[in-house]
Amino acid sequence: MAGKAIEPFRKKVVLATKFHIGELSKPDETNLYREVRRHLEDSMSRLRTDYIDLYYLHRISEAVRLEDVATVMGRLIQEGLIRGWGLSQVSADQIRAAHKITPLSAVQNIYSMVERDCETEIFPVCLEKGIGVVPFSPIASGFLSGKVTPQDQFGFDDVRKFVPQLSKENIEANQPILDLLHRFAVEKHATNAQISLAWMLHKYPNVVPIPGSKNQERILENLGAWNVTLSDDEFRQLQSALDECKVHGHRGCVETEQTSFGKQWSEETDK
Repeated sequence: MAGKAIEPFRKKVVLATKFHIGELSKPDETNLYREVRRHLEDSMSRLRTDYIDLYYLHRISEAVRLEDVATVMGRLIQEGLIRGWGLSQVSADQIRAAHKITPLSAVQNIYSMVERDCETEIFPVCLEKGIGVVPFSPIASGFLSGKVTPQDQFGFDDVRKFVPQLSKENIEANQPILDLLHRFAVEKHATNAQISLAWMLHKYPNVVPIPGSKNQERILENLGAWNVTLSDDEFRQLQSALDECKVHGHRGCVETEQTSFGKQWSEETDK
């Protein structure tokens, strides 16, 4: 469906997609290239294109060497099949190691007003090396929109059910952050979500957040964040007040089976 939609405008679209590497019988560079190439060709076929602008490795697999992945991605760039590559959910050391072999275009890690670990190492190394940062869950699974309440009951097919930050207790404890967002939203004639996105867009020049949206209204609302401009003084006030807020809970990597939440969610959704 996506391929059909963008096909008439392909040259005007920056197309990004991901792949994940499972177990390989022989995890050497030759077999790795074949595996990545297979994933890439499948994606290009589905997306009706002969190249991908940004190709992410989705989580680093212990089955292969990151250095080999970087080498393979460099080869795909030389072949014209991809324009650039990226990593998802990685450390600063992994970024440095991969970038040394084949320069990275982007890194996709979790980042929001309530998940700011990236500020310590990820953003500094990416700024230093000219790598873009593409935060996922920038509205904290909807929490920062103010539309998630302590009374909400999430079904087992909703990953938010297993997000620690969205427990009744943590939603109530983090209310001061929502109050802060609401105050700025009223002043700027914007929504809470737009202020949270405008904050990170002002904070870093190399950031492109990717909030998840399930309907057209939310898509348009999130796009509207580009029209919300914070002055330097407004940003300093918001940043200072945010720094004073204690964050309760965390999101966690609930989609992966490497966590207890991921295992429980996977087991329930498979029923």
